[in-house]
This record gives sequence, structure tokens and C-alpha cells, in this order.
Amino acid sequence: MNKAIRAFILTIIMLTLAQSGTACAPQKEPIRIAISTWAGVEPLELAAQLGYFEKHGIDVKLMRFSVYSDSIEALIDGKVDGGMHTLDDAVRYFSRGKDVRVVLLTDYSFGSDGLVARPGIESLADLRWAKIGVESETVGYLSLLKILEIGELSTSEVTIVSIPTWEIQQAMLDGKIDAGVTWEPYLTSTAKETGGRILITSREYPETIITTLTFDAAIVEQRPEDVQKIVAAYFDAVEYIKENPKDAYRRMGQAEGISTAEFESQVAGIKYLDLAANADLFGQQGEGRIYDHANTIAQFLFDQSVTTSIPDIDQLLLPLFIHELSK
Repeated sequence: MNKAIRAFILTIIMLTLAQSGTACAPQKEPIRIAISTWAGVEPLELAAQLGYFEKHGIDVKLMRFSVYSDSIEALIDGKVDGGMHTLDDAVRYFSRGKDVRVVLLTDYSFGSDGLVARPGIESLADLRWAKIGVESETVGYLSLLKILEIGELSTSEVTIVSIPTWEIQQAMLDGKIDAGVTWEPYLTSTAKETGGRILITSREYPETIITTLTFDAAIVEQRPEDVQKIVAAYFDAVEYIKENPKDAYRRMGQAEGISTAEFESQVAGIKYLDLAANADLFGQQGEGRIYDHANTIAQFLFDQSVTTSIPDIDQLLLPLFIHELSK
């Protein structure tokens, strides 16, 4: 047998063994992440579109929910492995027994959340005895509590009506509520369609509404390398936004079914947090500002009887993956 034939046969054998090994290797399930309509979470969608998950060798399944609270329930019920949820929501369900870890911070609201009121209500003081719609058990409720605090009103001086965020506009048009706490794109459109006005936005309570990428603690423990890859892919997308904003806004806007200009207007109301910002917020030894923010939120929710205990924030926040990328 000449050398050429032997080399050919050896090649065939090696390919067969390689294919056999691949077939026998257990295939990992994709990591499922819940997202909803919010400009701050769309970099994860952008990472999927641009192939950054594949680049880092991780299979991710994004599960989009039209109702934000449904995405929270999906994580609590174990239907997804992670979710793009606000820090106060993560604090809330963590304090109620859902073991999760916050691995990165995506953005904070700077004008994209707020309260819109019907014509005739001109100030926060005018909200006394008003019916206010809000999606309960979500960040909207924290926003409402902060707004009432700023307006020197108590929850007993208003009627709180639980309504999904996307239904608040119609509820105002139908006269079922006098005002609603919501976020973009619903905030501006509701004011326009009802002829009302936006009384206050998160510019008046910045760094309160912070969005996170939060995972079930079991996933973090069992598949830390994959979580690290997702975090890396996310920050790749954030860098793409910096370098190619128009194309990024176009892609992310399409995911939400809106124009590039509309999406860009939403971005004006938030601050994206890149790797450097995350490293700064987390700090090197658990001394970063995010710990104070989270403890303040936890205390606030406890004082308002939203939760019945104050959780261990040092356990909830996990800066490991940020630190690894910042080396």
C-alpha cells in the first residue's frame, strides 16, 4: 500500500472518529433569557443579530414577552434561566425566596420612566385622590412610590389600579384611571393620545431604575463559563452601539417594531452601562455604588411593606464576571 493510499485511509478514520465523538458528546441546552420591550435590554437582541453569541461559543434563546411582569414570572417559575429585569424587581423576588444572581447592569433610566396624567391634573399635588394605573409587582410600582414621595403624598391618598403597562393608555382614554406610571415608548405616546401631560420622569430620580441581567443561581453555579460568554457577548454589542449607533438603533428598533428615529428618542432617556461603567459601579471589593443603591432600594421596599425582609445584597450581586473581563 503506497503512502498516498495510507494517508487517505488514515484521514477517513480520523474524520469518522471525530464525528463519532461529536455525536456522543452531550449537547448543552441553550440558555433561555427573558426580555421585553425596553431600549435598555435590546443590546442582548443586538448581540444575537450580530452573531456575538456564536462568536463566543454559546447557544442563547431569547424569549420576548409583551408584558414585562410575565417575564418576571417566567424566571420565578423556572421557565427561563435568566431575565433582563430591573434591580428593584430582582431585589423583590430574591427577598421572597427566588435564588438569583445579578451578573451585570445594562442601563439606568434617565427620563424614560415617569407618570402621565389626564388634562386637568397639572402637578403632583393634583394627584391626591386620583386613580393611578401601574403594573403592580414590577419596577413601575417602585417608580410610583418614588413619585408619591417626591410629591409628599402617601399611597392612602391615591387609588392604585393594577394595569399592564401597555394597557394604561387605553385605560386613560376610557376614563378608568386619571394617571399612569409607565415607560417609553408608552410614556410619550400616552401623553400625546390622551391630550395629557407627563408630570415627572426618572430624570428627577436618576440611578433608581437600573436594569440588570439576572440569572437563576443554579445556572450560574452549573454553567459559569457560559454565563461569562453571555456577559462578554453583551458588552461586544454595547461597543457596537458606540461605534455604529445608527445601524444599532435600526436593528434594535426593528426588534421592537418601531423606526430608527423612535428608538433613538427612547435611548435619549436612558444611559447604557458599558464594561467600564459596570466595573466602576461594582467596585473591586464589593464597595461600589451599586451596593449602596441596592441596599437603599431593599430598605425602601421593606419600609413601604412591599417586602417583608431585607435580603443579603452581597449574595444577590455577583461581580465575578465583570471582574474577569476587566483584568
